[in-house]
Amino acid sequence: MKLKEILLASMLALSVNSAYAGNFVSLTQGVGGDLSLANGGLKNGINNPNRDIFYIENLTSTTYLSGYEYGSDNGVVASALNYRAFATTTGNPTISTGTLTLVDWRVTDNVTLLPGIAQATVFDYVYRDSADGKLVFGTRYMNLVDNDQEVNYLYRQGAGDNPNVAWTFLSDFDLRMYQAGQTNDFTYDPVVDYTDGIVRQKADISVSEGNPWSGLYLVKTDAVNYGLGANAIGYYQAGEEGQAVVGGFMTGFIATPVPEAETYALMMAGLGVVGAAARRRKTK
Repeated sequence: MKLKEILLASMLALSVNSAYAGNFVSLTQGVGGDLSLANGGLKNGINNPNRDIFYIENLTSTTYLSGYEYGSDNGVVASALNYRAFATTTGNPTISTGTLTLVDWRVTDNVTLLPGIAQATVFDYVYRDSADGKLVFGTRYMNLVDNDQEVNYLYRQGAGDNPNVAWTFLSDFDLRMYQAGQTNDFTYDPVVDYTDGIVRQKADISVSEGNPWSGLYLVKTDAVNYGLGANAIGYYQAGEEGQAVVGGFMTGFIATPVPEAETYALMMAGLGVVGAAARRRKTK
């Protein structure tokens, strides 16, 4: 490639990275049902928060629930997570700021990876983003056992349409998000199948390797409602160092659709009938 072409390609790459830098990143459906880095269906972060497209800065003004403050090694729950989105250019100019306000949360203890071994605690959050009013689901998988087992992939099923992803630190024990895409694949294949409604977020959460052993991974959805789903959160060890390829899914928060206008009208009509019947019974 000629020098002029190389320079032009580099400038284009920088402009694309700056457009997404340090913010929630939109995930695509790839090409022809396949996801890869080449077609944009898979997106990579980098090991430098100031240049990582997925990283949003958790500001010091963030507030936490009592007993679950920043840095706690037994769980962290931000009640109002104030963040800054920024560009990966010199000086990191601010693109926007927002607040993720806690709507709901739950925790599951003694999550197993290998059969019969309580490996992790998983926190599940629902936030509302002040920047656009959208719901944001958060997963924090805490790998608590030093036994050479790790989690390479976390999944959010029922993510709704047009998911966007990001990550931030909730403690010094949190690991960055390596990659994201809409797939339920658990291999390291460079090309994977697109799966509607599920987001895979890659990491390497391990105590034994000396890595941070937790992480906060965020998925923003267009859906305005949420509920509990039986297989909302997935976790998988992909056998990177020759371990068993194991994982599972657990109950967690999922996006739920708003009732159609016709359905809503029928619901209201039904409630009206029930109310009229109750009034008649009272008058007898």
